[in-house]
Amino acid sequence: MSDLVVDIGNSRVKWALAASGRVIGSGRAVAHDNLELLFAEWSRLSAPPQALRGVSGPASAGTQAEIEQWAMTHWDLAPDWLVTPAIGGGVQVAYATPTELGTDRWLAMVGAKAAGQAPACIIDCGSAITLDVLNADGRHQGGLILPGLGAQQTGLTGLAPGLPRVDWPNSTPFLANNTPDALASGYLHGTAMALQGLWQQCAANAPEALPAVLTGGDAVLISRYLDRSVTLRPDLVLEGIAALQ
Repeated sequence: MSDLVVDIGNSRVKWALAASGRVIGSGRAVAHDNLELLFAEWSRLSAPPQALRGVSGPASAGTQAEIEQWAMTHWDLAPDWLVTPAIGGGVQVAYATPTELGTDRWLAMVGAKAAGQAPACIIDCGSAITLDVLNADGRHQGGLILPGLGAQQTGLTGLAPGLPRVDWPNSTPFLANNTPDALASGYLHGTAMALQGLWQQCAANAPEALPAVLTGGDAVLISRYLDRSVTLRPDLVLEGIAALQ
């Protein structure tokens, strides 16, 4: 029997099956406004999961309620929504009030620890970009939050409506000769250079080597603009949920 592990983010619902503490295959994702596709995929599972465990942000209450209703109606299964503890999954949270730390951030650290990738500088590249430092023994050293690529673009075009919105190219010149490319360069190169500087500062204060582990929807894109090697684990939050048997 397998479990269903779910990560309700700010813009997408990501899910996978898990067994024996590990994710089976790769995670799948759908937008919040396309839950019909999510439920159709779940309907085609060969058997109902024995448990549904997940994480949901405060802005996703509506999506969480729809998933709860569907799981109860079709599987008679009440989801278990996780919250951040002071100590759990091999991780000791640095926050004085652990529940103030986003549960997805805690679960990403749990996933890294379970995968044998601690110490680490864990960077989750989603709607918000979060960075957390985890010691080899599972002690969280703290972290920080900055706006993700989409949030940067939305914020800037909101303040300056005359600026165009841009797609995210796989590569863009550092110095551009037109406004769309200049914006793309600022978002992508600027974010990558900021993350490299932050990672470097964290590593300078760490007692041991501090490799970076990137996860989240924009992790692959941002990694192309870094000049240092990183480990990509796109399903790290789901891995953390799966590890909590």
